[in-house]
Amino acid sequence: MSRRNRFLRGGRAIFFGVALICMVAIGFLAVEIVRDLRLLNSANSDNVQWTLSQAEVEFLEMRHALDTARRQPEPDLDRLIEEFDIFYSRISTLETGALYESLRDLPEFAEPMQRIRRTLDDLVPLIDGPRAELAAGLPRIESAFGQSRADLRDLATSGLYHFARQSDFQRISVAVTLMRLGLLTAVLVMVLIFLLRHAQNASRQTERRGHELAAAYSRLNTILDTSLDAVLVADLSGKIQQFNPAAERIFKYDAQQVVGRNIGGLIVPDHLRDAHEAGMARMRAGGERRVVGRGRVRLDAMRSTGEVFPAELALETARTGSEEIIVGFLRDISHRVSSENELVEARDKALAGEKAKADFLAMMTHEIRTPLNGVLGNLSLLEETDLTPAQARYVHNMAVSGKLLMSHVDAVLDIARFESGATALRAEVVDPGRLVQDIIDSQTSAAEANGNTLDWAWTGAPADWIRVDASRLQQVLVNLIGNAIKFTRDGHVQVEIEQVKPLDQPGAEAGLWLEIRIIDTGIGIAEADLDRVFEDFQTSGCTQDKGLPGTGLGLGIARRFVRAMQGEIGAESTLGEGSVFWLRLPVRAARAPHNADRTGTGCAPAGPCSILLVEDNEINLDLARDMLSLMGHDVSVARNGQEAVVAAGARCFDLILMDIRMPVMDGLAATRAIRDGQGPNRDAPIVALSANVLPEAKDRFIAGGMSDFLGKPLMKKELAQVIARFCSDATLAEGAPRDPAVDDPLAALKARYLDETCALFDWLATMPDDWSEIADRAHRIAGSAAAFGQADLRMALLSVETTAEAEDAAALAQAVSQARRAWETAPDPSVA
Repeated sequence: MSRRNRFLRGGRAIFFGVALICMVAIGFLAVEIVRDLRLLNSANSDNVQWTLSQAEVEFLEMRHALDTARRQPEPDLDRLIEEFDIFYSRISTLETGALYESLRDLPEFAEPMQRIRRTLDDLVPLIDGPRAELAAGLPRIESAFGQSRADLRDLATSGLYHFARQSDFQRISVAVTLMRLGLLTAVLVMVLIFLLRHAQNASRQTERRGHELAAAYSRLNTILDTSLDAVLVADLSGKIQQFNPAAERIFKYDAQQVVGRNIGGLIVPDHLRDAHEAGMARMRAGGERRVVGRGRVRLDAMRSTGEVFPAELALETARTGSEEIIVGFLRDISHRVSSENELVEARDKALAGEKAKADFLAMMTHEIRTPLNGVLGNLSLLEETDLTPAQARYVHNMAVSGKLLMSHVDAVLDIARFESGATALRAEVVDPGRLVQDIIDSQTSAAEANGNTLDWAWTGAPADWIRVDASRLQQVLVNLIGNAIKFTRDGHVQVEIEQVKPLDQPGAEAGLWLEIRIIDTGIGIAEADLDRVFEDFQTSGCTQDKGLPGTGLGLGIARRFVRAMQGEIGAESTLGEGSVFWLRLPVRAARAPHNADRTGTGCAPAGPCSILLVEDNEINLDLARDMLSLMGHDVSVARNGQEAVVAAGARCFDLILMDIRMPVMDGLAATRAIRDGQGPNRDAPIVALSANVLPEAKDRFIAGGMSDFLGKPLMKKELAQVIARFCSDATLAEGAPRDPAVDDPLAALKARYLDETCALFDWLATMPDDWSEIADRAHRIAGSAAAFGQADLRMALLSVETTAEAEDAAALAQAVSQARRAWETAPDPSVA
């Protein structure tokens, strides 16, 4: 209780100390405010005002001296020169003095100041010249001073006004400071009241907890009596002082039988008794304590029947007055040891089964790889024969797919080999720069999807050709670069390659080592997770990576591959700033292979693309056709799905752009007809065009056989990207030459669009009852509205289309009304 009282007294003293500090701070602020108020009465503006007024006085004195000199037969030029010098000095003070620096920044002050100074500077040669010339030039001086009188008045007026305004600002600042001081005082008072109230509550809570602690202490013996673990208390001589009921059940002794007897002869087995006695003697002598205070230890114990059983024992010491006692907590773990033995046996069986499965997987992947090698070999032979461009493209595509499948099979085979213990290297000659560039090209789209930039560069001299296991190196780099992209948003991923020599092999005979660093600006990895990211089934554990898929196997496989190549792999990271994954591999320089400069067979036609454009909306049709023509492509058109099927059966196209909603036959039906037919465009890329950009619609288009999707309005950049993706060799410059004599069709398209839209709303005003036609016409104008940048009208017309398809008259009337308002408030049509 005395300790608790001291704590309460100390807490109150702290609270009062805080209150005293707050009051002192408030008093200090009050003194500062009073001092600022006094300073307002003697500010620098007084000096400025006096100087400006004095400048006018001195100007008048100089004018008076000038007038006197002109009236005298023999003018008093010395007094005139003296007054001129005094006025000149005053103007110089205003022009250069630090006190007037703020005034000189004002145009209304600086401009008259400059004019006065120029006047004085012009008169200085006359004032400092011969007296005769000065006497003769008195009219000139009077004329110059007559012009300066107004400038001096403007100078004084602007200065006085500026410092008066500054004084007002200072007063306002002091008033605001006073208000803040008052607010701070009120807040501090409220805080002090809260702290005092909190202190009272804490005091009452502490007293209540003291009573609870006493009650808990009184229940301690009951808890020990009901414990499932044996609790034994003995003195340093080993005599038992307390033996709880759990100890009675475990050792099969009554407490009355064991209290006062030596613990060693009762529960310590014969083979541990000598060690026990030696430990007790060491404790009594103050020596090392090997078990006490070391947590739970596993050993054998003995029951009254002589049965020896496994147990967990924890020993601690305590003092009761001047006597030191030993408290032991013992648990019978016979059942757990038996279960562990069973688990070990089951684990051994499972490991044997896993090894058998790994061996089976290795065999099966090898068996799959063998016929796949035959397929790829025959494809390579087929590529050497005379093929049509379409056949060459098909063969090339099959070869690429086969090689990709081969890489997957090889990856599975490698993992199986690791598990089965067979890890043979397959070194080959590669250009490391080309290998990395290929990976960068394959990952660029994924990087762009996350808003990232992806590039690579050599650090130092590049290595042209090396001998390395390229397949494994490629898989490692794909995994590391893919992870960097996945965990980076709107950032940068940089791959650096450098030729290095290991630190322990500085000589030239050390050979060539290649270090590759993958640097990203992503979410980073916590320092505690860096040691385990290369373990199987481990992820970073960072809360920022939720929703990013991954099994946690990629880095573990990468580490296996790098170690198999006698290399090193590691990571450095700062959470929230980014990561650096690096690997170092021993490689050997090699000569370029004889076929290093050969290029693959292109899969796209040379020159402009041949494109079939399918669109029922005339405005959209003309707009897309003109856009494609400006890009340099050969465009054929069809106005419905049936015409598209006929056109696709008549000639080969590099790309088909297919609208979805069309009369006679819609885009999905036309796509199925082309795919199911035997025409030349059966396997041609078909890209959907639609104003419906909902995810489920896109999935439906892809499931219907289409290759990709483009949303309306068509953007030139997106259209060029699609053409580049499906016609790689036909990607022409966007600014392909065009005859300047060709008229710009946009004005005619805009006029047609306005006429058709007006006609639609006039027709809707007649309340037609053909639901299908309403939906079709609304859909067509919605596409045109999107093309001409009227997004609100597009959405309103899509609502008209949806309600018409649902045949809901009430909803249709409301949708038409909203569409008309959107049309009336829409901006002028424009093409992005």
